[in-house]
Amino acid sequence: MNIALSNFIALARWVAALAVLLGHAGVLIEISDIMIARHGPGVYLWWFFAAFCRYAVMIFFVISGFLIGGEVLRKAQSTDRFLGGYLLRRFSRIYVVFVPALLFGFVIDLFGRTFFPHTGVYDLPLFDGIFNPLNLLWALLQQQSIYAPMAGSNGPLWSLACEMWYYLTFPLLLLPMSNAYSERFRLWAFVCGACAAILLSLPESFFAFGYGVWALGAFTRIAPRPVIRSTLLSLALFLVTVTIARLGARGPLVAAYPIVVQLADAAVAMTFANVLLALRFAPERGLFSRLGGVHCRLSDFSYSLYATHAPLVFFAWAAVGGALGPSWYKELPTPLHWTLEFALLASAIIIAFIFSRFTEARTDEFRSFLRRRADWLLQRKDLAQSATIFDERPQAAE
Repeated sequence: MNIALSNFIALARWVAALAVLLGHAGVLIEISDIMIARHGPGVYLWWFFAAFCRYAVMIFFVISGFLIGGEVLRKAQSTDRFLGGYLLRRFSRIYVVFVPALLFGFVIDLFGRTFFPHTGVYDLPLFDGIFNPLNLLWALLQQQSIYAPMAGSNGPLWSLACEMWYYLTFPLLLLPMSNAYSERFRLWAFVCGACAAILLSLPESFFAFGYGVWALGAFTRIAPRPVIRSTLLSLALFLVTVTIARLGARGPLVAAYPIVVQLADAAVAMTFANVLLALRFAPERGLFSRLGGVHCRLSDFSYSLYATHAPLVFFAWAAVGGALGPSWYKELPTPLHWTLEFALLASAIIIAFIFSRFTEARTDEFRSFLRRRADWLLQRKDLAQSATIFDERPQAAE
């Protein structure tokens, strides 16, 4: 991967995480009358930039497919046994943040519901039945918003459930291409992957559509040539598309034609994948080649920001309602509204960074621990000779 592509992915990851945060943290700014009343420039800017949350998730899915699915496509065509090491890396990458974030959200929700019950925030229809501790188990099994409701107010974790199953099923579906495993093993792997993908696609959820977006990113990694060679033109096309989607796929149009949302999602995903494809074939020192440093550091805790911000947003909403009145957020924005809003944004980012130092930043350590435990179990059961599925050389973390 050339330096320009790597830097652009780092930039896109933290900007997408920030867009999701802006989309959820806007609960303190009332803009429901934006189309019928006059506001200051700041309100209009907020209205515009705080509504890219959905498209940010599309970007995450394309990037994930590009980095992970694309590598699977390459390895499936080789003679290397990759499955055991691959699954260990994917498990460690997801769960080193996922489990602490799940517990973090549960504790924050507990505090909010205990100290600010009268604000009504935790009684919204959105939260009906989601605070059952049993939902934590379903979330650990990656069924949130597929076969089970949310586990507390940390709604964004639904996308991790989808991604984890893409990680698991995609290599199984591709295993018949590999000559590294027995024919019987490849057949059973394919059957298991296909059955899991079909079963997870049955409920009315984002899983099936998201799989297409994720796979688009994967095949972008191995496409033989760019669709548009100009990186600048590809980027301009993406920015125009996401802006049109932001302004067009909303309100009465979406209510009358829900397919408009999926068409907008697909257009954003395809044009963003096209940017990645153009950058794959771009000169080493082309556009974005000098972007690095701060963007890489911000990208390093983007996963933690995505996984922790939602419970903090609802807690802040409840706390502000407890201090200033449950209906205070419905007032037109004042300097106090903006001060509290930006304090919430800054707090969420700082907390996510601290959280990442104990989780995301320790992914390699957690991965090494799991590998040692796997090796110890194999030796303990005298299976070291036969369990060749783990015979992959250690690789650097993605």
